[in-house]
Amino acid sequence: MDLYDEQQAADDAWKFLRCNTTGTIRFGEHLQDVQYVICPDGTMVISAMVAMLQPQDMVMYVPQYEEDCMEMHVSLKEFSESSECGAYADRWQVYHGEPPDVQWATVQIDAARFHEMFIDGEGLHRENSLAQVESSLCKQVNGDLTSLTNACKHLVEVEVELPTMVGVDPLGIDVRARFGIVRLEPTSPFAGADEVIYFVKQNS
Repeated sequence: MDLYDEQQAADDAWKFLRCNTTGTIRFGEHLQDVQYVICPDGTMVISAMVAMLQPQDMVMYVPQYEEDCMEMHVSLKEFSESSECGAYADRWQVYHGEPPDVQWATVQIDAARFHEMFIDGEGLHRENSLAQVESSLCKQVNGDLTSLTNACKHLVEVEVELPTMVGVDPLGIDVRARFGIVRLEPTSPFAGADEVIYFVKQNS
């Protein structure tokens, strides 16, 4: 595998990871469905069962346990809402609502396999270059629900009642709907805030 292949594989895997918010974790003989978010600093966060927090071999499948899924060897690290990592839990709840479990954990990706390519975990931990403007962009886009609703319909052919933009990164916009998260992806990465606003307006 040459350098280009390795970088392209990591980029494709990262885009796939950002496009999804659900997975299945295998620990011991158990399979547990989870929902995740990726925070501005690149950290993946889940709401976790107590049994998942014991030291053990763990594999996470995205978006679920199926033939063509991404397979990642992961390690979990517990944190509390009252700790300095509390903002991670806040972000998860903005995306997914009330958690099914009261424990929180960050997910460290040690290695991954995607489309028969093996990827080092470091390539799947990337900071969001739009983090500083994310909050203001969400507020601005959510101020025009008609445009956001139409963009969802135009881009992914989904009727979303009362959509809420909850996140944005260079590869796309995350919109919360009653049934889950809708991902709106540009044809090329967003370079700045103006491109995000233009993208929504152009597709509304």
